[in-house]
Amino acid sequence: TGTGNGGRALFLASVLELLGNGRVCSIDAQAAEQRPEHPRITYLKGKSGDADLHRRVRELVGDGANTLVILGSQPMTGPRARTEFDAYHDLVSIGSYVIVERTVVNGHPVWPEHGPGPYEAVKGILAGNHDFAVDTALERSGLTFNPTGYLKRIR
Repeated sequence: TGTGNGGRALFLASVLELLGNGRVCSIDAQAAEQRPEHPRITYLKGKSGDADLHRRVRELVGDGANTLVILGSQPMTGPRARTEFDAYHDLVSIGSYVIVERTVVNGHPVWPEHGPGPYEAVKGILAGNHDFAVDTALERSGLTFNPTGYLKRIR
């Protein structure tokens, strides 16, 4: 979620091209003037929590796909992160991830005046959903904007 100018979508599509498999489905409420085109990218316009949009994404992804979800809409507030997680976590297969971006805000450790953000959303998600667990192994380099935001589907 959170296409912006499409840079991340293009990067991910390029990696998938090298691997010879996969697609990128990028969602944003607003369409940018110009976004990079790639045969592995499908841009969808709409609010990420919209049921019709979710059905469209499910059709594109298909059943049984090995799916990774990256939640990165701007601004990423706690309620928005939770809404996006609730909308798309069911697409993630066991062993894959939902990545909640920008868990560093609201004093974790930056921008303390942000207010409840993605970090707080992750805490709420984990309290009520036992199908996911934080995978700190993906933070082993110590440099991430997403600490505790790598949620691995375990069941």
